[in-house]
Amino acid sequence: MGLPKIQTPTYFLKLSTGEEVKYRPFLVKEEKILLIGHESEDQKVMINSIKEVIDNCTFNELDINNLPMFDLEYIFLQLRAKSKGEVVNLKFKCPECETENGVEVDLSKVEVKRDVTHNNKIDLDGNLGVMMKYPTLANSDTFFEGDGGMNASKMFEVLNNSIDYIYDQETTYKPSDYTKEEINDFVDSLPDAAFQKIQEFFTTMPKLKEEKTYKCKKCKYKENITLEGLQNFLEFA
Repeated sequence: MGLPKIQTPTYFLKLSTGEEVKYRPFLVKEEKILLIGHESEDQKVMINSIKEVIDNCTFNELDINNLPMFDLEYIFLQLRAKSKGEVVNLKFKCPECETENGVEVDLSKVEVKRDVTHNNKIDLDGNLGVMMKYPTLANSDTFFEGDGGMNASKMFEVLNNSIDYIYDQETTYKPSDYTKEEINDFVDSLPDAAFQKIQEFFTTMPKLKEEKTYKCKKCKYKENITLEGLQNFLEFA
């Protein structure tokens, strides 16, 4: 006779596409995977550990490598909320009097925020444009490192890999038909004004984001706090 096991509950969440995803909380085996990934201090090992945990907890029903990065971040945060507690107490030091203040955040209510000005199709000069796609593990795993972890080389790698196609008034150009060097040359040849439009795509694309306001319990100073991206939330996950 096998040993008894505790029944694990299942939950549902919706991705940016509207697709409903079934998931369960972490088990001890997932905790082990995350702990080993964290202890390795190797970025690729850490990314793979998060990927494996998401895959396990969503019953291997998602194409993890091709989900937009913000959907992966959202799934992982919801997994964390159901596994280790939905409400966390953050500590912030008041910049005026240096008193430590606690701020509660309900992780189950954190959402992917969307900018109304965001657009995947970018007109560069009236004749030439690009259609962008969101960074995924398949095309830009360095994006998972967060903005603070990317140098200029990685930033351009993410940008180039996020071009779905280039178009003019007559033709559509798929990056898969060209070498990486040719795509690099295309991006390098853009005027600054056109390049800024592409950068705006990343600035305004959907983000895992939560804004809170706290009042210092000692001096009553008020401050707005913005938590953005998985790296920011993982500091207290």
